Amino acid sequence: MAKIKTSKDLNIETLRGLAILLMVLGHVIGYSTEMGLKVKDDSDWRFSYYVLQYIRMPLFTVISGYVYAYKPLARFSSTSKFVTRKITRLLFPLVVVSTLFFIVQYITPGTNANVELGGIWRIYIFHYAHFWFLQGMMIVFLIIILLERYHILDSLKSALVCLALFAAIFLTDQPQSKFFSLNEVPFLLAFFTLGLTLKRFHDALFTKKTIVICAIIFSCAIAYQISLFGIPLSGFLNNSLTLLVGSSACILLINIGIESRKLIWLGNFSYGIYLFHVFGTAAARMILLKVHVTNNFIHVIGGMILGVGLPVILRLLVPQKSVFSLVFFGDKMAPKLIGPSTSANPVVHIPE
Repeated sequence: MAKIKTSKDLNIETLRGLAILLMVLGHVIGYSTEMGLKVKDDSDWRFSYYVLQYIRMPLFTVISGYVYAYKPLARFSSTSKFVTRKITRLLFPLVVVSTLFFIVQYITPGTNANVELGGIWRIYIFHYAHFWFLQGMMIVFLIIILLERYHILDSLKSALVCLALFAAIFLTDQPQSKFFSLNEVPFLLAFFTLGLTLKRFHDALFTKKTIVICAIIFSCAIAYQISLFGIPLSGFLNNSLTLLVGSSACILLINIGIESRKLIWLGNFSYGIYLFHVFGTAAARMILLKVHVTNNFIHVIGGMILGVGLPVILRLLVPQKSVFSLVFFGDKMAPKLIGPSTSANPVVHIPE
């Protein structure tokens, strides 16, 4: 098994910033005529959304797996500590931020969703807005724990077998249940495992032959995808394009080794932006409509500025390692103190 480096990979941090921008842009435009800008299916904005739709979330998820490989289960003192950390990181914000979003949708006129207060309990256990990612990733980590405990991902061969199995499950579009976003788990598991494998066996996988094959696959797959613009895609064909375009694009982007200070800086806020961007994008849309601005380009710029800017400002304002940092962003709490806060009684750090 390859050695794990603890230092940050600036290329991955750059791609993290790029991925969050693409995701916010997708939500600003909207995935249908009833969401976001509510643009027509044959518009240029819909085309721009369509071209990137098989890259956005695959890249976001591959990065999650790649980053996990820096600090996997083996780096924790116990499995229980790893699970506790993931519960803190994923489920605390799931409950708190999704509740805030639901309430805002309920009390604010002009939102793109009609919700009933009596159904609020459903948002915690079923697919809801963009919070499905948190639910699905919790299940993914539980599966990864089993694989890691039995050392199934320790060799390239077995990791590729797992990746092929997860991809096959995703292609069959199973499972269908939206309970705790189970229907999204095959997608997340396939791309998370891809990211983990790319990091763990980087030297074996990133060869000239691999990159050439990925470039050919990406070129053919994206060209075929574009040729289908305007045709509703679902099931096997949709999932096949997701795998082909998404995986090849991610491998090529990692191989290119882009480094951007601005994107690296933005990448540090990616989780907060993911959680809170919807408040900014919705606010931008309603403010602009209130002043009778209907130009889609202005709406996109405004949505991007507030969708990215508001979460960054919130992240900067919330004190580090505070209760608010815990419930809003899933951060660890401040270290506990043993005895009075004096030089004779140093701070004792609680291990993660």
